[in-house]
This record gives sequence, C-alpha cells and structure tokens, in this order.
Amino acid sequence: MALMPVWEEIQAENYGLTVEALIARIELALSENGFRLVVAWDGNEAVGLACISLSDIGTWSEAPAIQVSGLHVLSTSRHRGVAKAMLNAALASAEGWGCNAIVASVPPLSREANRFFARLGFAPVSTFRVADAGSLRRKISVQPRRVTVARMRRRTAESAPTSGLRHVVGK
Repeated sequence: MALMPVWEEIQAENYGLTVEALIARIELALSENGFRLVVAWDGNEAVGLACISLSDIGTWSEAPAIQVSGLHVLSTSRHRGVAKAMLNAALASAEGWGCNAIVASVPPLSREANRFFARLGFAPVSTFRVADAGSLRRKISVQPRRVTVARMRRRTAESAPTSGLRHVVGK
C-alpha cells in the first residue's frame, strides 16, 4: 500500500494507531460525502496525508467550515510546499462545499506544526480536550461507588425520622 511510509511515520509519533485505522479512514473517504482523505504524492511515493471533513467553527457560529486534521508530511519531504498543497486541496473542498472557513486540528505539543499554521494566519479559537469515555464515566458517574453508598446509608439511618419512613439510597 502506497500510504504505508506516511502511516508508519504517523504511527511512530502517535503510539497506538493501527493499519486498520488507516483503512477505516480510506473507506470513510470513499463512502461519505462530507469527508475526504487528501494524499500528497511525489511521483509514485506518498509524502503527505490529511483528513478533510465538513465541520463548523464552534457552538456559537452557524458558519459551516472545513476541518483539516491529521495533516502529516514525511520528515524527508518537509519544507517543500507539500502541506501548502494539501491545504490548497482543503480550500478547493471548502469552495465545493460552500464553506468560508478552514479549521485546523493541530497537536498542542507540535511546535513546528503550530508555527506553520500561525504563519498562514490560523488563530487559536478554542481548545479541544479529549477524554476516554470509560474513564470519564468512572469519574463523573451518577451511580455512587459501593463505599459511598454504604456511607450514605449509614448517614441516612442515623438521621432517619422515627416516624417509620425509610430512605433508600442508590435505588
């Protein structure tokens, strides 16, 4: 597969990505109208990759936008205009989809990528913080933990009125 060198470099920088994830993105790009996978080529060699999708600027804006995410250029092909060429493809998609704004997802610790987008006029508008659903569920769960339930039951029993009413906690 021609995309493997780019994917392997992405994978080396972002642990946990699998070839199946790449295949899923390719299948999504082939099947969905609001999603495209842009590949930059140098002859027969893939040197860059980006996901382009319909999005919006944020909650308080009705303007549709194009989101560029996962933009990656092989380290051996950087500083040659590859990323700008992929952004040109994003601009063409924006025009085709009737969007006036381009949103870029940039890794917060990638100084080079952040400087690249800043030089092109991209400004930070918001910060997206991502949490694993299972981990978040455990931290904010409505269902109290067993220890907490036991404490609540003890407190309820201690403060229960003597009129015969029982408080039920956690049910």
